[in-house]
Amino acid sequence: PTAEVNGIGGGYQGEGSKTVIPRQAMAKLSFRLVPNQDPNEILELAADYLRKQCPPSCFIEIEPGHVGPAYVMDPHSPHGQAAQAALRRTFNDEPRLIREGGSIPIIQSIKDVLGIDSLLLGLALPDCQIHAPNENFTVENFEAGIRLNRALLEELGK
Repeated sequence: PTAEVNGIGGGYQGEGSKTVIPRQAMAKLSFRLVPNQDPNEILELAADYLRKQCPPSCFIEIEPGHVGPAYVMDPHSPHGQAAQAALRRTFNDEPRLIREGGSIPIIQSIKDVLGIDSLLLGLALPDCQIHAPNENFTVENFEAGIRLNRALLEELGK
């Protein structure tokens, strides 16, 4: 699990100097959860902690964004095995299974409501600079994704 400060702002931010105490400040936070963590409980724990840190002369307002539980799929399930076989076929190598953090809140809901797994197969490499300035995705990775999807559909159809 992680807690991140994604942005901080406040006070005068225009050109030149300004020698006044800012009347407000803001921070944008996010949390990446692991299975069995309740997102609403984590939100309430974080809010309680922040309120306790706020001096009596100040006011804190918390505006929750979207929340969703963590999702993890069993790599030994039939879908997990099909995905690994497709990865082997596409890249002629053994897949290296890692847990990767991401925020797609509906994924666990799909599992809970429909009872089906979702396969999340990322093809971005570290030099793709995902979610960073100059984010990119090579044509070679895109074409590999097409081959992987074909192999995956064939494996799932067996």
